[in-house]
Amino acid sequence: MKSKHSNITIAILGGIILLGLLILVIYLPSPRFQNEVKLETNRSLSEVLGREFSVGAVEFHFPFTVLISDVAIASRDSLVRGQLLCAPRIKLQAHPWYSAARRRLVIGKVEVTDSVVCLVRDSSGAWNFDGLFKSDTTKPKGKLNLPPLSVEDISFKNLSVSIETPGNKQQVQDIDIQLGLKMGGDKLSATLKKIRAYDKTRNINLTKGSGDFALSGDTIKLNNFDLNTGNSRINLSVKFNPRTQEIDLSQLDLNIGMAEIPRIIRSEGQDWSGNVAVSGNLKGSLSSPQGSLSIRSRELKINGLELSGLDVKIQVKDTLVTLTKLYLNAGKGNIEGQGRVDLKNRVYDFTLLFNQSDFGAALAKGSAPLKTEINGDLRIKGRGFDPPKARATVDLILNKSLVNSIPVDQLICNLVYADQTVSIEKFDLASGQAKLKVKGDIFKDALSVDVETDEIELDQFGALLGMKDLQGKLRFTGLISGLTKDPDVIGTFRLKEAVISNVSCLYFDGSMSLKQVVSKPQGDGKFVATGLSIGGQDIERVELLTELRGLDWGGLSLHVVKDSITEALATGMVEIKGKQINLAISKLFYNFGDQTVVNSQPIHLSIEGSNIKLEPTKLIAGRGSLALEGFYHSDKSIYLELNGDAIDSRRIVELLNLKKTVHGLLDFDIKIAGSLNAPEMAASLTLNNARFEQFTADRVAIDCRYVDQVFNLSKLTVTRYGQLSEITLSIPINLGMGPGAGKLLDKPMSGEITLRDIGTWAFFPMAELLSVYEGKVDLSVKLSGTPVKPLLSGEMTIANAKMVLRPFGMYLHKVQAFAHFNADSLVIDNITASTENQGKVEIKRGEIILSKFIPTTMYFLIVVDKAPVRNIPFIEGNVNARIEIGGTVNYPKIKGEVFANSALITLPFAPAEEPPPPEGGSKPMDLDLSITGSQGIWLRNADADIELKIENLNVRMQQNVLFLSGRLETIRGEYRFLDRRFDITEGQLTFTNAAVINPELNLSAQTELSDEARTKVFLKVGGSALQPKLSFSSDPSMSEQDILTMMSAGMKLEGEGNGDLTEQFINRGADYLSNMLGGLIQKKTGLVDVVKMKTYTGQEKGAQVTLGKYVTRNVFVSYTRGFAADLSDEFRAEYLFGKRSALFIQRSKDENSEEPKINLGIRMKFKY
Repeated sequence: MKSKHSNITIAILGGIILLGLLILVIYLPSPRFQNEVKLETNRSLSEVLGREFSVGAVEFHFPFTVLISDVAIASRDSLVRGQLLCAPRIKLQAHPWYSAARRRLVIGKVEVTDSVVCLVRDSSGAWNFDGLFKSDTTKPKGKLNLPPLSVEDISFKNLSVSIETPGNKQQVQDIDIQLGLKMGGDKLSATLKKIRAYDKTRNINLTKGSGDFALSGDTIKLNNFDLNTGNSRINLSVKFNPRTQEIDLSQLDLNIGMAEIPRIIRSEGQDWSGNVAVSGNLKGSLSSPQGSLSIRSRELKINGLELSGLDVKIQVKDTLVTLTKLYLNAGKGNIEGQGRVDLKNRVYDFTLLFNQSDFGAALAKGSAPLKTEINGDLRIKGRGFDPPKARATVDLILNKSLVNSIPVDQLICNLVYADQTVSIEKFDLASGQAKLKVKGDIFKDALSVDVETDEIELDQFGALLGMKDLQGKLRFTGLISGLTKDPDVIGTFRLKEAVISNVSCLYFDGSMSLKQVVSKPQGDGKFVATGLSIGGQDIERVELLTELRGLDWGGLSLHVVKDSITEALATGMVEIKGKQINLAISKLFYNFGDQTVVNSQPIHLSIEGSNIKLEPTKLIAGRGSLALEGFYHSDKSIYLELNGDAIDSRRIVELLNLKKTVHGLLDFDIKIAGSLNAPEMAASLTLNNARFEQFTADRVAIDCRYVDQVFNLSKLTVTRYGQLSEITLSIPINLGMGPGAGKLLDKPMSGEITLRDIGTWAFFPMAELLSVYEGKVDLSVKLSGTPVKPLLSGEMTIANAKMVLRPFGMYLHKVQAFAHFNADSLVIDNITASTENQGKVEIKRGEIILSKFIPTTMYFLIVVDKAPVRNIPFIEGNVNARIEIGGTVNYPKIKGEVFANSALITLPFAPAEEPPPPEGGSKPMDLDLSITGSQGIWLRNADADIELKIENLNVRMQQNVLFLSGRLETIRGEYRFLDRRFDITEGQLTFTNAAVINPELNLSAQTELSDEARTKVFLKVGGSALQPKLSFSSDPSMSEQDILTMMSAGMKLEGEGNGDLTEQFINRGADYLSNMLGGLIQKKTGLVDVVKMKTYTGQEKGAQVTLGKYVTRNVFVSYTRGFAADLSDEFRAEYLFGKRSALFIQRSKDENSEEPKINLGIRMKFKY
């Protein structure tokens, strides 16, 4: 029976449930019901949240899925004032059965997509989410009343969060969060399951996150809260009660990747690297906690700070904070420290130990290089944190330290702070010879500090100040006293034997006194420098007196004595009125010899911003005067008027320190107006008795104007020796300011130049090639075209000129030249000249191309006959040549063929330095000459006197470096060694195209000793001219040692066959004297080409002298005279024909024969 009733009951309940489900299926999707739910949701949630809540639409899907669209929560009270949350779409799945059983709303899953959260803090510090849920009025004030809600899984996809504070806004996008939530009343718990976010602006990627958060009454708890970015990680477990201030930090594990810090704080351009690990724990109340903190890092870089190691450990127990370990490492040194702070008793004590500490390694990014090695300790000890009541001492001791190689032998510093007063008990610094002492007191309202130094050597501070050549000895004494905020300063110093760069000073003394330095400085100063040297200028004494009376005016006096005839003095006052500065020079005096410049009235100059005004003033310069006035305005408008009367131009050049010589009295009127970009100028100048370098004139007068970028030379007249030269020009040129200033413009020009006997100054642009110092130059030219393409017509003549062709050191006189202008070139029609020794030079044709009136490319064909040549190292000669000169004026190129009529080569046979490089100011030059010569070419130096012939010698010069190649063969001559003369039999000098003149030697020579055996010694000279190598042989044969002994001492080492030693020494001395005498005769007289003196012993005792000379270019004559009974006389004449052949006739006569002997022969050499 019971079973039957039970089945009926189940059937009835099932029907009811099915009926209910049927009703829900039919009623829930109805628009009416959904609209009622929307309205009720808006009303109820607005009431719960305490601000306006809005839902766009609510849809129900069977069985228990709800879709909510366009959800918005107001930022403050109304949506009109902004939104705290905006969610376009929310999907949730409800659990009605759990909700009914647990008496709270239970939701299984919530998905929020594309939502936006805006967190805003106003100027008062209140956030827009404050008061989000209404407080429960039935509970104590401040208690939360959260709605009963449980969500098993909440997912936020593509969440965007923006945070706005006054003056700042930050936004993080692409946030994905998954968590679980449970709340009700004053309890809330959340479990973070996953989080991912990316901040594009900072390039920070949050890759992982998890942890539990709980809020129960007044207790906040985080358990295993873990967040990870690319290089950083934090793990935190903490429980905190704000009301009781109890805290339990059971776990803190923080690893910070420093490279992410600049991106987080949005600081561009900073270099951070390394990792910092932080771990710690804390327990108890905040007023009496217990715990520890550890900070560690290796290879840490924070912008300009670099540390190899960092280790900090801190212990906290009640009110005592103990620094148990501090270790900083940079470079090879370190800093260690420890200390403690008693927060209750307000007592602290810290100690730092420096062990070869290198602050330069820690601050490696600094602009100035710093290298330190600090050894010592620092201790700070005190009581109280309130400045009026605090007392503290600072003790610093450094020993044997270095700062940028500057020794700090010892530093002792003792400072005491008490009653708001800092007392410098001791500050003693010793650095080498330098010693500095500071002592005094700094009160709250007043101070008194003494500073004193012994004589300090400044050279040890040069490296620190970046001045390698800093030198000098400094002594200073000073006192700073008065009000702390407005002190007085008194000081004296002496600097002696000072050197800074190219400035040196024997003594520099100074004294100064200033009162109220900050508010209204008043004082005086005197500075005297004695024995000054600035660059190449020497100044005996400079004295500066200054007077300061507040910030509105002051006075100064500057007295400079350069030497006994040069002196300058300026005295004036400076006044400041607002933005205007007025300078009044009451006395200006300059004296140089008989030249004096003084002002006849005060000079007033006012400056206000960019506006400058010079009042009319007048200077007396010697017997002349200079009047000037003008202004410059901020709109770049200018006005300047100058008037000079009888100004000695030499003094102008001296004042400007120009390396030129100018003479003449100058009168001028110059007016400049308009603007800097487009100035207008009118000038009139007259120079009487002018002389500039080689230019002289009785009178030079100029009238010109400059308007609209056109320079019009109305008149330029030059009067020389009663003849008048005139120039009129109109040239477009930019004389304004800017990138095109000083440039000729491509516009039409015109002009006419007539110069009569103008002098040789016109050849100055060619001074490196041609030096003209005398002659009559006439010129008549008409100009047209443009400065870029000038068209010239006219002619130029030169008569009776004297000049030097510099590349060859060739002196020319009786120069006659005819040339004409053809468009943009100067064409040389013909130039003839005579040289020394009746030589001739002729320029058959030539041309100089002008570009913007400046000589550029050129070409000359020069034919030379019997002309001297110099300026080639070790070589002088007389030549016939055909030479072409081309290239440019700044880079000439010379080539041609040269036949040497005669030459003298003085190349030494000894080690020598390479020729010096060309000077920086000299212009480059290329040279290519082919040289030949048949005889009369002598190589003469301390070791040789050899006649040569040149088959083909090529002389080249590139970039002022000389190269020689070719071969010279010997004709006759001698080589000297150990005061003996060796007659040259054959040989060659070969040049191998080297930059150093150092030919290879291959010489054969012989001599005959004055012994009984008439020993012949043969010499071979090899190697090079700078490093010759000698080898000896003899007939009869001897070793080289015996040969050298015989030549130097006149005998062998062994005793046999020495004969009469006295006679040998006499003969050796006679050989030495005869060789020396022969060289002197040839060198001093120059009358003969060959001088030989020879002595004989034995039966033919006596002496013999030979003299030889070229009487013409092809005839060589020699005469030999014997001074003994058995020695003969000899006359010999040679006629040279061809390069290797000679016809000779020889007449000889001895005492035994009355008739002379005559021999006729021919000498020929063949090369195969």
